[in-house]
This record gives sequence, structure tokens and C-alpha cells, in this order.
Amino acid sequence: FPNAGKSTLLARLSAAHPKIADYPFTTLEPQLGIVGWAEYESFVLADLPGLLEGAHQGKGLGLRFLRHIERTRILLFAIDCTSATPASDLETLRQELGHFDAGLLGKPYAIAFTKADLLGPEAADFADPLVGLEVPRFLISGVSGFGLRELVVWLGTAVKQHRRVELAAPAEEFSGAG
Repeated sequence: FPNAGKSTLLARLSAAHPKIADYPFTTLEPQLGIVGWAEYESFVLADLPGLLEGAHQGKGLGLRFLRHIERTRILLFAIDCTSATPASDLETLRQELGHFDAGLLGKPYAIAFTKADLLGPEAADFADPLVGLEVPRFLISGVSGFGLRELVVWLGTAVKQHRRVELAAPAEEFSGAG
């Protein structure tokens, strides 16, 4: 969703300088940054404009940016940790992806509960609102850096595994040809 901290996260993890402001739709075009996560290891992180319910029908910045999601390997849903409806937020985002292209729902994904700095000392007592969902979840703050190392290692490892699968697929496909 707009104002979930996506641009702040990109700026914190990479050398990218996306526009960051406290109003919806600050990000008007995708922003990319290179994230180093291990010695000689990196991946590209894309900050896409927030989606609204109805984006697949062109609402908000809708269709223009849903197309960019097709080129990603891994999805990271940024959900504001202070949201009163995190499960509904996630469901809305996933429904928009599915309405646009059902294949997007098969991509590996994780959830980042953003803006942990707004919880203050209560961050340690954050109750995961999506208990039971078998998906990696991270409580993070792009401002303070809280939880970012774990998130980056997970993303880097997931991207690296996905790259291996992509590289192995053509060799397997043609191994029987003679």
C-alpha cells in the first residue's frame, strides 16, 4: 500500500535515492537499488508504487506498475506494522496481483512489517498478526535498521536459490536431446 515504507527501505539497503515523503504515491515510477548481502553477493531491489484495491482495473497507478512485478523473482509485501488490518491488507495486495496475473501468486514471497520504530519499546512485544501463515515474516524499520540484516539475508538467499533453479532449467530441458 502507499506509505508502507518501501522507499525508505530501498534507500536504507542500497545507494538508491528514491523520493521519500509522508504522503501517498510519492513513488511515481519504479526505483531500483543494488543490495549487497554477502561477500561478492548482491541482488536488485525494486521499489514499486503502492497498490490500491482495484489497481488491476487501473485504479491509482495500477496497471502501469503491475507489469513490473512480472519481472521479479521474489516478492516482499511491505505492511505497516501499525495497520489495524494487516491480514486484510495482505489479502488485498495478493488479490490485486491475482486479478492481474494469477501466475504472480506462485512467486515466492515474504512479508515485512515495516515502521517498527513507531512501536518504540513495544517492538520487542510485537504480536505477529498473521500467525499460522506459512510465509517468512520480518519486523523491520528502514529508519532505525531494526531487523534489516535478517531480511536481507533471507532475500539474498532466496534470490540466489531462484537463480540456481533458472540456470539449471535449460540444462535439464535439453539434456535428453541428441
